[in-house]
Amino acid sequence: MSVFSSHLLQYEDLGIGNRLRVARQDRGLTLKDLAARVGISVARLSEIETGQHILDIEQAITLSRALEIRPTTLLPADVPIPYAIDHERTVRSRLPHRPRLTSAGDGGVLHRHDFWPLADLFIGRHLEPMLGRIFPEVPEDRRLYSHHEEEFLFVLTGQVALTCQTPAGLYHEELGRGDCICFRSDLPHRLTSTTSDPAETLHVFASTSAPIETGVDRHALVQRTLLVEEGEWAPTKLMGARLLALREAHGWSLEQVASAAGVPARHLRRIEDGRKQAPLDAVLKLARAFGKPVGELTGETLEQGPWYFVQRSAEIASVPNRLRRTPVDVSSAPPSKTCQRLAGGFPTKHMYPYFVRLLNVNIDSLTLHEHHGHEFLYVLEGEVELRTYAGDQPVTEILRPGDCCYLDSTVPHLVHAQSRNPYSETAAEVLDIFWTPLGERYLFAEEVLQGSQA
Repeated sequence: MSVFSSHLLQYEDLGIGNRLRVARQDRGLTLKDLAARVGISVARLSEIETGQHILDIEQAITLSRALEIRPTTLLPADVPIPYAIDHERTVRSRLPHRPRLTSAGDGGVLHRHDFWPLADLFIGRHLEPMLGRIFPEVPEDRRLYSHHEEEFLFVLTGQVALTCQTPAGLYHEELGRGDCICFRSDLPHRLTSTTSDPAETLHVFASTSAPIETGVDRHALVQRTLLVEEGEWAPTKLMGARLLALREAHGWSLEQVASAAGVPARHLRRIEDGRKQAPLDAVLKLARAFGKPVGELTGETLEQGPWYFVQRSAEIASVPNRLRRTPVDVSSAPPSKTCQRLAGGFPTKHMYPYFVRLLNVNIDSLTLHEHHGHEFLYVLEGEVELRTYAGDQPVTEILRPGDCCYLDSTVPHLVHAQSRNPYSETAAEVLDIFWTPLGERYLFAEEVLQGSQA
């Protein structure tokens, strides 16, 4: 899927008033002539042409007919754009999102942290990236929350603690700047800054099946988050909360879903509340009704570890480089990048986070390439050039530290960096999170020891 170009526009970007004025003047009509034809005042028509009055659909159709032009000419052509870019300055100018988290029987609490959604305009994405601001712990609220995805978390600044409830007990990990963790976020967990200052984090959530829910659906699922007390292991509650979130996101009544599952509505209510186990035949029917695999409702791998994997920044240098299967360099050219796994000890489903060094090579040594899936790139250091296509037109975009890009990898693209310093081997460093259901071996061929030919 892609970004629709019209989603990037505001009303004033359309220039409708000016186009109406040009069409009117081309036909030799005065404001008074056209106003009389369409039955509005001269003052209102003047406001429309100067952009002081926003047209509604009926007015647009009436004016276009009077001027003998197609109504669609007043709207922009929708060009599919296979990438979504968020510049850091723009992201930070937005108000952060702090959803109210609720669960069955719970009045709800505000999430203790701030989040800025990234790549929100990309339709059909399988990755959900967010910039986070994590605050210190609130002693009076030590509850844990969960949401059904796997999550990659990278610490940009500060120090973060993750407390995670697993079937084997409560785990606690502390992460510093440059450390990252990949884990199943449907395990009840809590994030806190370990200092008096908030920490900044990058989060990427990955759906294990269908694309990430967007808009109202996504917000409903985020807000319908299970809240449990620390030390409580509640798989029945986990499943019930997920069913409740899905039902509410779809806007279905309790009776509609109960009928689809073949259980009485009062039983489904108790299942959603976490007070009753769901019969397996009902689980199969519910999975079909929601279009989800059964494992996504039952927490398919929660009964066995590993439940998470931490990659420390200090250990990155010893992580082997991996070769890309799709050729990114022209034949006989030196390597243009190194790729090191950030979740090597965690069985991710379809998300594969990598630390990528873009080497200081000439762009002539690179070739456009494509592969199945999506990518999310976050620039840590240096200036990065992205080349791809919007429709049939080649485009070039520049990304700087803190900027990010969500990319449909099936469209030919290349990512390049070149330092002004001819003595520097590395020109830029990025986080590159790949998504594909074809597995990591589809993307990467093998590991290469550091210092050897890549």
